[in-house]
Parts: sequence; C-alpha cells; structure tokens
Amino acid sequence: MNAKSKRKYILNILLILSITFVSAYFSIGKNYKEVLVAFQKANVFWIIFMFMMMISYYLFDALALLFFGRVYKKDFTFKQSFKNSMSGTFFSAITPSSSGGQFAQVYVFNKQGICATHSSSILLMCFICYQSVLVIYTFFSVLFNIGYLSSNPGMLSLVMIGFLSNFIVIFTLFGGAKSKRLQNFLVHTVVKLLSKIKIVKNYEEVSGKVETYLSDFREQLNVLQHNKSVLIKSCLCNFVKLTIVYSMPFFATKALNLDVSFYNVFRFIGYCSFIYLINAFLPIPGASGGSEACYMLLFSFLGSVGVSSSMTLWRFISYYVGLFLGGLIFSFDKEINGPGVNNAIEIEDME
Repeated sequence: MNAKSKRKYILNILLILSITFVSAYFSIGKNYKEVLVAFQKANVFWIIFMFMMMISYYLFDALALLFFGRVYKKDFTFKQSFKNSMSGTFFSAITPSSSGGQFAQVYVFNKQGICATHSSSILLMCFICYQSVLVIYTFFSVLFNIGYLSSNPGMLSLVMIGFLSNFIVIFTLFGGAKSKRLQNFLVHTVVKLLSKIKIVKNYEEVSGKVETYLSDFREQLNVLQHNKSVLIKSCLCNFVKLTIVYSMPFFATKALNLDVSFYNVFRFIGYCSFIYLINAFLPIPGASGGSEACYMLLFSFLGSVGVSSSMTLWRFISYYVGLFLGGLIFSFDKEINGPGVNNAIEIEDME
C-alpha cells in the first residue's frame, strides 16, 4: 500500500471519528452527566457478553468464508479465513458505502495463495448467500413491525427504500443470470437509457461489465448448485450473524440496567435491521452520523438518557471493535504483510 493510499485511509478514519464525536455530542447533549452515571452503574456481565457476541459474529463471518474458500483451496484454514474476514471488516468500515472491503479481501486471498479469479468467485458466492438471507430476514422484520412502521410514514419510506434496493439487487442478479431476455433488457435498454441521460459515461464499457458480472454470477450459481451443503451452511452462518448484530441494541439496554423485557427482543432486532437497511447506501465511511441518528429516532422510547447511553455502547461494540481488531490484524499479521505466494496485487490498484 503506497503513501497516498495510507493518507486516504487515515483521513477516512479521522472523518469517522469526527462525525461520531459530533453525533455523540448532539445525541447526549445536556444529559452527559446522567449518561456517565449510567455507565458507572453498568452491568459488567452484559458488557462482556456483548463483546463475546460480537466476537462470535466475526467468527461466523469467517466460517461462512471458510466454506467457500475450501471449494477452491482444500487446505484453506479457519485462521486464514478469520484474518481475511477481519481485513474486509476493517476496510469496509473505513471506506464510503463499504466499498473497500472486498478489494482488501482479494488482496489478502492473494497473499494466502488463492488467485484473484478464484477469490472473486468466493466473494461472489458469499454475497449471493448473504444478500439472499438479508432480504428474507428483513422481509419478516418489516412484517413483524408493520404496526410501528404504519404509524411512522417517514420511517416506513426509508425502510422500504432500503428493502426494495436490496431486493432489486438480488432479484436483478438472479433474473439476469437465469433469463437471457432480462439480461438483454438490462444491457440494451437500462444501461443505454442511463447512458442517454449521462448517468453512464461509456455505454460499451459498462454494458460489457454488466454482461461479464451476470455471466460470473450465473457460473457461481452453478457452483452453488453442486455444493448444496456448503450453500446451506453458509446461509445458516449468515442467519446467525444477522441475528447477533441486530440484537446488540437489546443487550446494550440490559448492560445499562434499563427496564426492558426479554419479550421485546424481536422488536429490537427488527428496529436494528431497519438501521442497517437505511444506512447501507449512505456514502459516508461506517455510515457515521446516519447510524446514530436512526438509532436515536427508532429507540426514542428508551428516554433521553437511555437512548443516548445505549446508542453509545451499541455503536462502540458493534462498529469500533471490528474496526480496531481488523486494523490490527491487517497491519501486523505476518502472512498479510509478508511476500506471500503472489504479491502482485495492490489494494489501491483494485480500487
């Protein structure tokens, strides 16, 4: 990684910290004394439990990656998978719209002896499973909380935009891969229209990329069909991952001794899934600012002190722990920073 790239990532991290500080300042406001008292009285058991849950989240993420990694490299280890997963977590956290995560993982795969062609296939299969589980999971979250959403039209609109965007992505990829007619429609109608209104600058280049991506997607669907056990295990890992990360706000309320019943856990899971839906397309590293604002709106029923303190704890453990751990692994791991099997790929070249 050259000096220019390092400066870019450092600036992104500083931007994240600055936005988070400003968001926390406005969120906590005059309640900072009460929030400090809430943390002083916090239940240490639940805080440790939250850390363990997030570590479990990263382990399941690595496990899902391991299943696909072994399709192409039989001796691919869980340790390598974990380091790869955490590197992706770090770069996703510090780049706009999480755009740098997969580029970093391709780089790490290259160091681990998996060529770029195979690593791209692995990440594409991971994306297929994750996106499919995400759409189904959030569909039921919306149904379960339809009463709340119906009474909050603004939130309903944001949630539906996020849900439909994810649904359209996976539907278009599946449809384009399976249907030649839909593929032709996307390439020759949609991309051409975007070219005419100047959203797409080079029609030939973009249409070629779309055809290539759909072709790759179709190829990976065939691989998944011949590895159904791997597909099922990966989907289960993604289901567990989403359940863990969406339940973190609930555990934050328990850690801060807020009067919240276990019967409300599904409500918290649903609300947190809405936060991730809304923030998925925010062009800010780590969705900083947006995550905090959505949390304050959705969990306002906890009271001014409760929502501020639980938001701070939730954000730190669910976001910054992964950022710091992933950064340390990527920066100091000998395999990643050594000569590797083939070190011709640089992250900045892929970006």
